Amino acid sequence: MSALTTRQRQQKANNVTIRLTAGEDRKEARTVEVRDAGIGIAPAKMPETILSLNESNKWQKHYLAGTFGQGGSSTFAASGYTVIASRHNDDPRVGFTIVKYRDLPPTEFKTGHYVYLATKEGILEADIPTERFPRGTQAKHFGYDLTSYAGPVGPNSLYGLLNQTLFDPILPVWLDSRVHNYRRVIKGSRNALNGAVDEGDDETHKSKLSHSVRMFYVTLGEFGQIGVEYWVLERPTKESKLPIAAFVNPRRPIVLTLNGQNQDEMTSLLVRKDSELPYLTPRLICHIDCNQLTPEAKRLLFTSTREEGRSGIVRGMIQKEVVRILRSDDELRRLNEEARRQGAQEQDKNAVQVMRKEVARILQLQGINVAEVGGLEVGSGTADQPPRPPARPPKSPVVPISLKDPPTFVRFAWEKDEEITFYSEQRRYLRIETDADSRYHKPNSVSSPTNFIVSAPGISIKGTTPLQGGRMRVITEADHQPNVGDVGIIRVEMTRPGLPTLSDERVYAIVEVPAAKPSDSKLTLPPFEVIAVEGPDDPRWIQLAWPEDVESVASSAEMESGKLTIYFSTVFPRFAASRAGLEARDPTKAASFVERYKIWLAVHSFFLFRDQQAAAKSATLEPQNDSEIAVAENREREERCRTAALSALFAAREVSQIGMPFENAE
Repeated sequence: MSALTTRQRQQKANNVTIRLTAGEDRKEARTVEVRDAGIGIAPAKMPETILSLNESNKWQKHYLAGTFGQGGSSTFAASGYTVIASRHNDDPRVGFTIVKYRDLPPTEFKTGHYVYLATKEGILEADIPTERFPRGTQAKHFGYDLTSYAGPVGPNSLYGLLNQTLFDPILPVWLDSRVHNYRRVIKGSRNALNGAVDEGDDETHKSKLSHSVRMFYVTLGEFGQIGVEYWVLERPTKESKLPIAAFVNPRRPIVLTLNGQNQDEMTSLLVRKDSELPYLTPRLICHIDCNQLTPEAKRLLFTSTREEGRSGIVRGMIQKEVVRILRSDDELRRLNEEARRQGAQEQDKNAVQVMRKEVARILQLQGINVAEVGGLEVGSGTADQPPRPPARPPKSPVVPISLKDPPTFVRFAWEKDEEITFYSEQRRYLRIETDADSRYHKPNSVSSPTNFIVSAPGISIKGTTPLQGGRMRVITEADHQPNVGDVGIIRVEMTRPGLPTLSDERVYAIVEVPAAKPSDSKLTLPPFEVIAVEGPDDPRWIQLAWPEDVESVASSAEMESGKLTIYFSTVFPRFAASRAGLEARDPTKAASFVERYKIWLAVHSFFLFRDQQAAAKSATLEPQNDSEIAVAENREREERCRTAALSALFAAREVSQIGMPFENAE
């Protein structure tokens, strides 16, 4: 759809219109009318189609968007009542009814239910001229609760909600807002990200990209395959603040669609922590197309209510695949490092060293054997650490490749004398470099000029990414039980019309699963950095996905490239009030208070990080669903708020008792 012109999208949108008008009782209770220009429904058919709440009319129709997550009940629950009417083709009569929720005595029934008005003969009918009610269907919801979407545009508007929910629609639709006096095409966030611009789109809804990867497909074994694509928006400015919010929920930027609908979303933790791209979190959007999953996989993945995808094997496989894809993209790593450098704070090296020694001293007072100040890892106990092969970082900065036609080389970005090792079921994304343009590779096509050949059993090809800017990745995976010691060759070949074929190859070997490495019982205090976040308007606040309520968040900490980075809010009430009071009396003491506050936060973050590492070692491999992740995040946030309140108290008392600057304190 993004390839259509604005006029073409408008013409196709004439098939469906969503009209928003003011409500009668209160500002948030609007009237929402959905009107299509389809073939309509005959009155006799309405009870078994559009009015058949929670029945099986869609279960065997895989082409219908509502197969998973029937939306009727959810929509009626948000409305006071709904009028549904339809004219089938040129039928002179219009069938209509009213749907509402009927509450039932709680002493006799668990819940109420939805009912619609009918006579003994069936659905109500009326003779209405076709010029007043043309062919098609209308669902008009009265008293629709849009409390959270009262704005004209943006994420807190019906316009934003529709573009996110209809992420990749089959057809565009019109949004006719009589409340805000505009009429705009809803084309879906995916089409906007791919460059489609329509009348009325403001600057926030125009995609300005630093990087993007077109749709490619990855095999998930017996569960079918998924399509993956992603975009990185340009760095936000002070004016734009959070451009990602114009397209997706910033806290859940990984969107899973089925028939174009946003069927489920995954948390930004997969980008920030698992993929180790914390500085791209406010800018990266990922789309997972689930249309080519098997019916069994869809059933395992999606619930019937569409409130949240089920946790389980399919969801876990998709999460792991997303992380592999993002971690193997050199350009994402380059952009993340670039954003880190641009956002880095200059700190006084002497003050940092003094703080590190003070943190180590406090930890030693607590009986913790700190072996070194400034190591790279933290280990505790004697538990074995499960093997986790690190992402293979590029050995040199990513250099642009000058493309040529015809191309002159294709090669693996892997040392020639170093074999590629695989163990059972290990999946690798192998990087390929070439000076060929994108025409020389068609992902998942047997007619692609670029092909991969495996000379021996043990591994198989699971897919490839598109060729962009001279770079691509081939997805390889070892068999379930390969023969350890087997050796083979993986080869890439690129055909050129009328010219010799270009090729390159590498040796691969099947090895034993790496043995778990016992961790050292002696602790190493990792390098750490404490960074201030200056309120909700600070880009870091958005990057960290902190809530807008300044009283509910004090700090957070993340391991970033071997460094424990601790972020703290300067507007957390206990901290802000203590600092303001000291600044009014003695600015020197106020500065010392801030440094001592940071020390206590660092000590707590170290303890918390150690506990999290220990818990991760003993945890099962079953992935958490988003609700469980949210509960864990809220629990940690509450603990950090309590600790921050105590830290402010301790720091203020120390400054008052010692009465000297932080740097000179003993």
